[in-house]
Amino acid sequence: MNTSAAGVAIGLLSLHLWLALPTYHGFITALMIGSVVCFYSKWRLLIYIAIGACLANLAATSYLKNVQLTFIEPRNITIVGEVSSLLNRKKLDTLFDFVTSELRQPDFRLSKKLRLRLSWQNQTNMPVMKQGERWQLQVRLRPPHGRVNSAGYDRERQFVGKGIHGVGVVTGGVRLASGQHSLAGLRQMAFDRALEYTDELNHQGYLLALGFGFRGALEAQDWGLLRDSGLAHLMAISGLHIGLAIMLGWWGGGVLRNLFGDWPHAIWLPLWVGLTTGGVYAWLAGFTLPTQRALLMSSVVLLLLRFRVVWPSWQVLLLVFTVSLALDPLASYNAGFWLSFAAVAVIAMAHVGGVRFEESSEMKLHQRWLGKWRALLLLQLSLLVLMLPVQWLWFGGFSPWAPLVLAAIVFSSVEQLAMVCWQMANMTLSPVLWIAEWARGGWWVLADSAGRWVLAASAMSVLLWLLPLRRFAALLTVLSMVVMLWNQPAVIQGTQMAETDDKPTSHDPFVSIKNREPWQIDLLDVGHGLAVLISTQNRSVLYDTGNRWPEGSIAHSVIEPVLKQRGQTSLDGLILSHADSDHAAGADYLVEVFDPDWKRSSDFREGYQACVRGEKWQWYSLRFRVLWPPKQVARAANPHSCVVEVKQGVGGSMANDTSLLLTGDIDAISELLLARLEPNLSPDILLVPHHGSRSSSTVTWLDQMGWFDRMDPKYALVSVARFNPWGLPSSDVQQRYLDRGVNWLSTAELGQVSLHINGEEVDVVRYRQDRKAAWFRPATSQE
Repeated sequence: MNTSAAGVAIGLLSLHLWLALPTYHGFITALMIGSVVCFYSKWRLLIYIAIGACLANLAATSYLKNVQLTFIEPRNITIVGEVSSLLNRKKLDTLFDFVTSELRQPDFRLSKKLRLRLSWQNQTNMPVMKQGERWQLQVRLRPPHGRVNSAGYDRERQFVGKGIHGVGVVTGGVRLASGQHSLAGLRQMAFDRALEYTDELNHQGYLLALGFGFRGALEAQDWGLLRDSGLAHLMAISGLHIGLAIMLGWWGGGVLRNLFGDWPHAIWLPLWVGLTTGGVYAWLAGFTLPTQRALLMSSVVLLLLRFRVVWPSWQVLLLVFTVSLALDPLASYNAGFWLSFAAVAVIAMAHVGGVRFEESSEMKLHQRWLGKWRALLLLQLSLLVLMLPVQWLWFGGFSPWAPLVLAAIVFSSVEQLAMVCWQMANMTLSPVLWIAEWARGGWWVLADSAGRWVLAASAMSVLLWLLPLRRFAALLTVLSMVVMLWNQPAVIQGTQMAETDDKPTSHDPFVSIKNREPWQIDLLDVGHGLAVLISTQNRSVLYDTGNRWPEGSIAHSVIEPVLKQRGQTSLDGLILSHADSDHAAGADYLVEVFDPDWKRSSDFREGYQACVRGEKWQWYSLRFRVLWPPKQVARAANPHSCVVEVKQGVGGSMANDTSLLLTGDIDAISELLLARLEPNLSPDILLVPHHGSRSSSTVTWLDQMGWFDRMDPKYALVSVARFNPWGLPSSDVQQRYLDRGVNWLSTAELGQVSLHINGEEVDVVRYRQDRKAAWFRPATSQE
């Protein structure tokens, strides 16, 4: 069983190892042929690996075929299906999940089950929807898409883990049937009652998250508190809660068994009542990944216990891990899957390693309590250290107060009893959240450079645990030295760096520089908007901040993770091209979090210097020169965008190296005037004005009025959202650049674009293709 489960698990995880489906299919074919040969040579492990790989390939192929159905019709399409997500009728939320049963068009009708994430286009006339209801909707469908950056939230990966086949906008719909008599409808009814009972409670959002896995009632400050305090699993039912529910059911079943006396079938009551209780709780949570894992593992353990079969804990964990992957191979793309199994694996390892309380009759009372606290402390320490690699990317925790929430749901039909239970649950959360408030703002962000230390700390902890220091002192010493010296620069490199240590800063602009340093341009994928990072010596200047919305901003979800991934906790400079929200809406947040040394804008802002023609400043080996606008205004619109040339140079001299031109959203008139003022302007890297709109990038601008050689950039950077409603960039504008032989680099197609510059050499990195390529990323040809 061990070999077969391990082999199937390895095969199922092969989805993470092969990125392109053609290569993946070739591997599958070769593996299946090789497995037949290995069968006759008694290499059974490869047989199971082949089985797992085939299951993974089947899941990936099925997912992609369903995603391709969202390309059937670019116009409105009629779908019929069922609402599959809980909806809060007291809070306006246009986003919901929908499972189709039929796709309809005048010329075709297709019965197909697709899982879609939809939103209503018209919020004012949005009808009240409930889980389990059957609807006929008119929608515009798109494949799953999201921003792709070096750090931050990966929406496309999450869609794969949740099995979302498409996204869409609902333009109209009609309810076909209510869901009152379905299981989903019953869950919605229980949720509606809980909304009423908890309406006056100050911790309603947390209670609904614990009781139903519903996160929509948690505000931004709640998420920050959960993250900083390490209680992030309060946002949903975790595996521990399922275990507590099953234990409660097992105890209740034992009481019933005693009441039935010698009835032979009563011996099964603890098992069935326990599993039923856990199943109901998992159903209330929507059968999320942690609840599925906990329910499956509890079932295996209870069955083994009932039939008096003894398995080691790692064997149970391996079986459940394999079965969970076999049921849903794409679950491995969900963070909850790894958090759940990693935590259980650490607990099992700790138990094998001796972290457990052994009680004897000879022990005194204080010795027993000290032993219990010691075991608990060691277990928590084990979780802290060994979960570090997982928590480097995700954060987790659990709440011990879930049984009270479960009781409140069970007694929801008895109003007075339910109110008492909800009140008690709310009261027990108060001290927990009060203590958690002390940790607000204490979240430690680990940069990429610290990743190896995280892995090393976990690895060394395991080695010290399993290998006694007295017997393996030499081995552990050598391994420690390897960890300390891993990826450290050579001594000669350190000497060379010391020679160029006299770098000028923004406060000392005209100090001579012996050697020009490499620098980097990052056009971040921010959807419709703009954010450009200019970096050297692991310091950065930001040009524009992207947009914001009621629940967050680009500054928080994209710019902050990218900077902190690099270990940068402050900005040297911030430039705002103009005042439009898609360019400057995140300025206040970034000023608060990263405290830039200097700030510039083309309109009058408190604390900002002018960004107008004639302004020049030095930053390390880079020289900034403002070309437009001629003066500051009260509120800078598109024509007043701050146009900045960036090039290596010292004092008044400019090196003959790669240059960058940042253009904001200047329009045709601004381009014409700028062409007259700067007839020699010919940057190597050009930020395409106004996201490639027809209002900019005129022929006059690109040809520089024919007085000198036309503007001949090597690279054109365009920041634009995928499937944006304005049809940006314009195909005519794009063709205008392509006809001039310019390399067109669009965030809609490539995700984040990074250009590493060393003198005249430019190395381009496209994150969607080069760094985060994956089989589930939508192909450009299909857009």
